[in-house]
Amino acid sequence: MKLLTRVLLGCVFSAGMVGLAPARLNYSAFIEEIDQLHEKGALAEADRRVQETLEKESLKPEQRNALEYELERSRRIRRDYPLTEKKLIKSLKEGIRDFRVEEFRQWEQEERFDRKMIDGEKRFVRPSRSNLFFRYPELRSRRITPAGTKLEDFLWNHYQEILAEYRRPAQSTVKPRRFQLKMTITVEPDAVPKGQAIRCWMPYPQQFEAQSDVRLLSATPEVSWINAPRYPMRSLYFEQPSAGDGETVFQADYLLTTYPRYNPIDPARISMLNRMHPEFGYFLRQKKPHVLFEPQIIALAREIVGAEHNPYVIARQLYDWMSENIQYSYAREYSTLRNISLYTCTHRYGDCGQQALLFITLCRSQGIPARWQSGWVLYPMLTDLHDWVEIYLEPYGWIPVDVNFAQMIEQDVTGLTREQKNKLKDFYFGGLDAYRLVVNSDHGYPHYPGKESFRSDDVDFQRGELESGGKNLYFDQFDYALEVEYLDESDS
Repeated sequence: MKLLTRVLLGCVFSAGMVGLAPARLNYSAFIEEIDQLHEKGALAEADRRVQETLEKESLKPEQRNALEYELERSRRIRRDYPLTEKKLIKSLKEGIRDFRVEEFRQWEQEERFDRKMIDGEKRFVRPSRSNLFFRYPELRSRRITPAGTKLEDFLWNHYQEILAEYRRPAQSTVKPRRFQLKMTITVEPDAVPKGQAIRCWMPYPQQFEAQSDVRLLSATPEVSWINAPRYPMRSLYFEQPSAGDGETVFQADYLLTTYPRYNPIDPARISMLNRMHPEFGYFLRQKKPHVLFEPQIIALAREIVGAEHNPYVIARQLYDWMSENIQYSYAREYSTLRNISLYTCTHRYGDCGQQALLFITLCRSQGIPARWQSGWVLYPMLTDLHDWVEIYLEPYGWIPVDVNFAQMIEQDVTGLTREQKNKLKDFYFGGLDAYRLVVNSDHGYPHYPGKESFRSDDVDFQRGELESGGKNLYFDQFDYALEVEYLDESDS
């Protein structure tokens, strides 16, 4: 798999370094072999091969780091596939009305589950039951505990409010909403020896035209560093000693004002982009490992776009196609996937961030600047992690595009008319509701201060990152929570 070699190793194992390694070891072929073992689920064998190679004294630090991550990747894959067949059947019985084991056998033959033979044992991905309901709508009526919320009604009513407040062209923001937020990151007891320093990066709101008046009210412990207002992955940085057999808590309380964005776009006004402008070059190029113009993605873009040249129409065609053809699905941890946009393109499903990365890749492949935007949604009935996209259209500038919400509206919303659904889809191409906490404006961007160890999420940053003694604390070693207080009476 040539992509893997480019992604993981880059220049680390380039020709210029061959002389530093044993002549008999071909690193490119070796890493491809490890990837094949991972895909087959032969994790123990992959670990053994990597461990043997790590024992070679000729490895440079960069090489050693890349190979050590392969051991970590194996551990994360095991954690993402915790369900045995027996446990999954038990979960299906608990969640699906009138479930029969014969149905499981049929669904397994139809490959409805993400499964993997891990070291000879059949295992299933953690959210297997939930993904059945996402991917197979006919099963939703049998859900014992319906997932239904009033979110679609809330979004429609909020959209109506935005329309009523909008007065003139180029008025990209309207009535603000105000929030008080409290984020807590709790390190599990005994995750770190007592007294040993823990470093913590906590997501913190960016400041720009649609999100302002960010004010830190309190923090425990005292914050050591706050990134600049538009730092691409903005964080609060803390340090404190571990409580040992007790919980170690990092907490911040802050105020935030957000504005909904509304951009009615006239395709006739769109002009061609000056691609030489320095602001756009970065957001037009490929970015390893998840934004690569692979042949499969280029072919898909050409199939969707055809001979169209108008950037707005191209982006809208991609948006509409994805809303109808990509299904929502809970994901494995991003750090275990080699190329997320290709994964989503191949499987035709993905969560919000996977859909966003595919949309970014498709747009950039067609010459449209596209960038990541992510954080949390803050709806009264749903507070959760979320990712979307911004694209640049001349003369409108950077506009938000939530392709996952378009998919949700098209495939999952049942309480709105076709006309209402079309209007909401139109809104989320260029507009965005006010209930968004924006932390990130790029994916895979370095943290500052720099992290010494592997990141738990090497794509996004919403849950926090921690390390101690130069070693990462993974998601099974800490919990996170975001509490929301609505300061506008209408939302309380």
